[in-house]
Amino acid sequence: MSISSKDLVQDESGSTIVEFAILAPAIIGLLFGVFQVGLGMQAQNALRSIAQETSRYAVVEYQKGNEITDTTIETWAEDAAEAAPYLLNDTFDATVVSVTTPRVAGTFEKTITLTYTPPAVVPLVDWVSPTLTFSRPIIVL
Repeated sequence: MSISSKDLVQDESGSTIVEFAILAPAIIGLLFGVFQVGLGMQAQNALRSIAQETSRYAVVEYQKGNEITDTTIETWAEDAAEAAPYLLNDTFDATVVSVTTPRVAGTFEKTITLTYTPPAVVPLVDWVSPTLTFSRPIIVL
């Protein structure tokens, strides 16, 4: 029983694996891209939540009569970022700057700026995630 060239041309038994080999890298690349975008979105939400929690901390401390320093607020934000539920890595940075002219008379206004670079989903690829930044005011009496 010999196979003729006509039989080989019409044979489609290996076509599925060939199609998979062509499409798999694109599908896997898209999957990793979706993971990277999701990681960035989670990190942006974490920055927003950390800024809100840090602002609340500063306001409560001022209401208790404790005039805390900008460095204390920065340290609190960095500790919150490293702890659960955020668990951000060491690329997180918090900066607090006092505003010279507050928007509301009789208050102290500070601006907290948080920056973070999410890790790459595939560390073998030489790709650096964009640095995310979130900033908000802290107004205390």
